[in-house]
Amino acid sequence: MRRLVTLVLAAAVPLTLALPGAVAADPRPAAAPAPVVQQARAALDGSPREADRDVSMAMRDLYLARPDLGPADQRRADALLGRPTDPENPDNPNTTTYPPGAPRARVCGPHVCVTYLSAGEGSATAAWAAQTLQVMETSWTREVDQLGYRAPASDGTAGGDGRFDVYLADVSSQGYYGFCVPEAPVAGQRYLAQAYCILDNDMLGFPMDPVSSLRVTAAHEFFHAIQFNLDAAEDKWWMEATATWMEEQVAGDVNDNRQYLPVGQLGRPGTPLDTYNGSLAMYGNWIFVQRLSQSFGVDAVRQVWARLDAAAGAPDQSSISGISAYLRSRKTKFADFYASFVESNQLPQKKYAEGAAYKASPVTSRVTLTGKKRRTGVRKLAVAHLSSGSLRIKPGKGVNGKRKLLVSVDATRGKKADPVARALVFTKKGAVSKTTIKLNKKGKGSKLVKFNRKKVRYVVLLLSNASTRYADCVTAGTTWACGGRPKDDKQRFAVSASVR
Repeated sequence: MRRLVTLVLAAAVPLTLALPGAVAADPRPAAAPAPVVQQARAALDGSPREADRDVSMAMRDLYLARPDLGPADQRRADALLGRPTDPENPDNPNTTTYPPGAPRARVCGPHVCVTYLSAGEGSATAAWAAQTLQVMETSWTREVDQLGYRAPASDGTAGGDGRFDVYLADVSSQGYYGFCVPEAPVAGQRYLAQAYCILDNDMLGFPMDPVSSLRVTAAHEFFHAIQFNLDAAEDKWWMEATATWMEEQVAGDVNDNRQYLPVGQLGRPGTPLDTYNGSLAMYGNWIFVQRLSQSFGVDAVRQVWARLDAAAGAPDQSSISGISAYLRSRKTKFADFYASFVESNQLPQKKYAEGAAYKASPVTSRVTLTGKKRRTGVRKLAVAHLSSGSLRIKPGKGVNGKRKLLVSVDATRGKKADPVARALVFTKKGAVSKTTIKLNKKGKGSKLVKFNRKKVRYVVLLLSNASTRYADCVTAGTTWACGGRPKDDKQRFAVSASVR
């Protein structure tokens, strides 16, 4: 589900379905982590935990936790995970279930079938069903045939035959466009699942026109179905970031995903990259995936997913370790790539294909130095894991001639935590030059850069915490990468600058 929602799928079971924790890691646990089971039980009991979670991911978590629930909770979970065509469950009714005896119709293409109510409340028109089928087949062609991702697992005869099933229902009345549900494990595979999707029956009442809403929703949600057959237990931030990025690959002219950029690292560079919470940062961080694809080609994203693949004999890495492994295969360190991503976000119009429409990342703080005030003093910044801070230094009155700026950095945790410091010099002619401030083993370093007031508009010092170190993967039960605890979550930088 690609929207902010509070979900009520069962009249008797009000849910926010915030079920964090069941994420990929090395090695796999024998059962779902205890926090996932606890969250699943809380959701089934109607006890809200964290609001505004994604429906597809909440369904994913419920699916993963199901084997570790008691018999009664398993039955209730089955009702929530069930298809609209499943019989009504009087103990736990699902609001997407089709009424008994209501007329239904089904239209199919080479890969996808769309089932819908043909009359009565919640029905769809034959024309809209055909439109949905066309759009879903387009998503299949782009994501599977052209981009090379493994197709969703066949469901056998669950929907009538082995083609991928989409159901239309009035879910817009509950505030969302659609979602996908993992419903059963692929034979012999613990973390691969077959899935189906539910999309709105008319896409009316949303800001965009119905077809545009359908196109981006189909692209996003179908990729979740693909993900469920790659690793249904993968880190949720990466699942959402890549699904939102996929909208750009299938329906790039719609540009709906731009609305999330202000809450991702482009707009909030101090929020960790692997954030998954109600802030919707994970949607906005499709820009990180875009940076990856622009740097190494669109197939880079699929190659990362190949490293996350949980099929028997596959690497089965978690998100950050898989990205790091891919970058190493391209002779690039994660820390260097991440620092370049942070730099790109200061210059979106130069660094992104459609960046002229993006706002540059804000800076953390600003200072102006003059002929009389020649030093910034020591400024301290605490930077969370996989995030960045910045200082903009402007030359003021009296900073003339061949003046330079000496920038000094002290990263308290040293090199083991992968701190990166870079200075961008913005000239008055519109050019931007970059210099990396090399840090020694103790995390200390300095650099002279140009600072003539007549030529330089300002200097931006970028401080990145590119640490990929996590402890207690899976067992910590967090929503960070690998379900672990970041080891370097508050990297402290002490910085100073002086006019020379």
